[in-house]
Amino acid sequence: MTDLERAIIKTVSFFDIFSYPLTASEIFKWLYKPQQKYSLSDIRNTLKTSKILKKELAIKEGFYHLKGRNYIHLRRKQNNNLAERKFRKLIYLAKVYRFIPFIRMVAVCNSLGYSNANEKSDIDLFIISRRGTIWLARFFSTLIVKFSGMRPKEDNKKDTFCLSFFVDEKFLDIETSMMNSKDIYYPYWVSNLIPVYNPDGLYENFLEANKWHKRYLPNTYPNQFSKEVKANNFSKFFGILASFIFNPPIIKRWLYNWYRSLQVRIIDKNLKALINIDTRVIVSERMLKFYSNDNRELFARKWRERTHRILDKYKKSKIN
Repeated sequence: MTDLERAIIKTVSFFDIFSYPLTASEIFKWLYKPQQKYSLSDIRNTLKTSKILKKELAIKEGFYHLKGRNYIHLRRKQNNNLAERKFRKLIYLAKVYRFIPFIRMVAVCNSLGYSNANEKSDIDLFIISRRGTIWLARFFSTLIVKFSGMRPKEDNKKDTFCLSFFVDEKFLDIETSMMNSKDIYYPYWVSNLIPVYNPDGLYENFLEANKWHKRYLPNTYPNQFSKEVKANNFSKFFGILASFIFNPPIIKRWLYNWYRSLQVRIIDKNLKALINIDTRVIVSERMLKFYSNDNRELFARKWRERTHRILDKYKKSKIN
């Protein structure tokens, strides 16, 4: 098995966890840890001529997937159609968020970033806050979602908004919250953020600060969202006014501590028990990350099972 064949198997196997078959161009974009540089034509030629890949992969309507997964291309197409509705709700929320002066960037992440969210799933957001205002950004963004009835409930998450990841604009490098060197999900998570509100180009700064993900996914490139929400003069004026009202200079430090202590007090007790013991729940002035059900270890295990099952047929080797 060649290096490229092995990299293709690893890539397709990862996305198989989420029942998400790939086109040839997507395999190129998300090719996992190849030992050398390959072009899109190299990918296409190998997919067309490799006897091993023909044995292990199937293709339906231009989508490549592992053998025995014959209908997942239909699921991908169905979820892609559902994504339009979820993105409409996201755009509406982003138009509201642009009036919050403590929010500098909003991006969609996880399944909707791939347009692969199902009917009942929520919408995961990643938010970058203005310097020194991370608790204010979380407070007001959560307040809006809560009072508009769009916060996830245990028995209903459909089209609601999960606000579980914030970082300060001055601390954009998030490599420290990677689970370990075998955390395959995190590089893909970084590479597939879709900026929905990005008035100051912080999305590009974030990718530059996290270029470590290129060690795993060298072919990835910045994403664009055709309906990205823009700031306007009114939102900028309102932001200045709101900043003065809700974070006045005279009592700025005292009020910030109040916002922080209030939110810490009402954090779910199960989350409190996990704070800063590992990378699932992180609470600091640089990062707020609340993923009690962090599935990265599960994804890594499922990926290793799939890749070993195939690669061990041809060569005993360690999965990087």
